[in-house]
Amino acid sequence: MKNIKYIAVVLMLLWAVGCEYADDDRIPSAAVRIEFGNAAMWSVYGVSAYPDYRVFIKSENKPKGFTYVANSATGYGGVMLVCTPTNVVLAYDMSCPVERSSTMRIEYDARDLVLRCPHCGSTYDISTGSPLSGAALKQKYLLQQYAVYFNAMGGVLVTR
Repeated sequence: MKNIKYIAVVLMLLWAVGCEYADDDRIPSAAVRIEFGNAAMWSVYGVSAYPDYRVFIKSENKPKGFTYVANSATGYGGVMLVCTPTNVVLAYDMSCPVERSSTMRIEYDARDLVLRCPHCGSTYDISTGSPLSGAALKQKYLLQQYAVYFNAMGGVLVTR
């Protein structure tokens, strides 16, 4: 019976210590739909190897020359595609979750290979969107991440 109580106490302590809450829902909900119809379009506007990144902001016609269609949408603050060190393509809303403004956008810091908010100074891990420093780390605010789907025809869709 003592062993059962001991195990229960240990499990409760492990649960309490291991249960870290992180907020990835600070950015207001906004539509996201960026379509790359084929491999040729992806090769021009996509990201293919670490540390590639690309910014998509429909209202500012970024990237220049990219063809947005009627149902295209680029989130709350824009969308940043990044290629991680393991060559996985991820998409994040560019709005800093600390600032919660569509115009306070994260930037790619090529020197430190992190995503950084130039206003509050918070930094984020490229591979997870997790905060590394600043107010975002203190408040446990993650970047808003979007889904990236690849199809057999070489097309790519970024969506919520």
